[in-house]
Amino acid sequence: MLERRPDQGASLQVETRDDPSPEAGPNPPVPDQITRTRWPSSLVWTFSVFVILWVIFFALYRRFPYLKSGSDVVFSAKLNLEASGPIFPDNRQVLRVLIFGNSKILAGFVPSVFDQMATAGNFKVSSFNSGFPGSDLVLPPLKAMCERGQAPDVLLLTLPWRPDPPRRTVFRFIPDDHAIILQLFPFRNLARDLTSFLMAAPSHGGLVNYYRQAEENEKESIAQRGHYLILQQSRFPGGRLPDDFHLASDQPNTISERVAVRQGSEITELNQLINQYHMDCYYVPYYLRIGEAAVPPDYDQQFATEVQQLTPCKLLGPSYYLYPNKLFSDQTHLNGAGARVYTEALYHLVESKLSSGQRRALQ
Repeated sequence: MLERRPDQGASLQVETRDDPSPEAGPNPPVPDQITRTRWPSSLVWTFSVFVILWVIFFALYRRFPYLKSGSDVVFSAKLNLEASGPIFPDNRQVLRVLIFGNSKILAGFVPSVFDQMATAGNFKVSSFNSGFPGSDLVLPPLKAMCERGQAPDVLLLTLPWRPDPPRRTVFRFIPDDHAIILQLFPFRNLARDLTSFLMAAPSHGGLVNYYRQAEENEKESIAQRGHYLILQQSRFPGGRLPDDFHLASDQPNTISERVAVRQGSEITELNQLINQYHMDCYYVPYYLRIGEAAVPPDYDQQFATEVQQLTPCKLLGPSYYLYPNKLFSDQTHLNGAGARVYTEALYHLVESKLSSGQRRALQ
């Protein structure tokens, strides 16, 4: 393009051209460039919403810890206590007795009764109930207690050690996906717990009273050194199972046997803790209803041999005790009277072993 510019009577023609180079001006957007630009933005927006919702649910979970069922509240409280709280007195003249198991032990072993009987037998004993509802957890809490100077002198176990989880494969890359989910989403049952809480609250004096009851259950379990009577599942007057109660799954003619796993990382680590901290370890009976299983032999020689071959532990007594329905609050757990009977039976079973443990504690 030619332009004429006046200059003192003379004329100068200057030719200017549109610059075709890319730097001269912005190019029109290309369609797939727009797609690539919008996709990260939508991804960021989705992730932001997820993070916000996670924070909200986690905050509710932490702010209202007693919306959970009583057993879940006790589970969390006991884990926290065993990880950081005082379990046994500092006095090393006191024999430390620790029992592990599932909810049967949680409801069935009463440390105060055990210690009173020990005192009457001229023993200085402090016992703790490490039974967990819906779980046979042993190694993590035991290891945590040992590492902070709370190792027991006498360790009582009721269930055999667990096998290792399946190895990682192409189709099973995460060995324990349940544990991963539990860590990522501790509030995953919040909606279920809230619904259950709202439905049960009217029969327990309203929302505020029911929430306070859950808080009291936690405090009571700690005060009772891990013992907790499971009354939520009882549907019978006086917290007592009817004499004619039975289940279709009962097997009155079949002995329920404990089976030991020959190998596994759990038993290896358990043996290391027992040897390192010089514990006396014994497998003791749990309990069932009369009619739930057949009467066991007084001593399971096969299981005893496996235990002594694979561990430093020894077997005491039968695999389980059988008790009448009147000592149960539901089909699984003992009531208060039954818990006392079971605790007394365990004390008489291990009484002769406490003297050696007492001498070791004094060394």
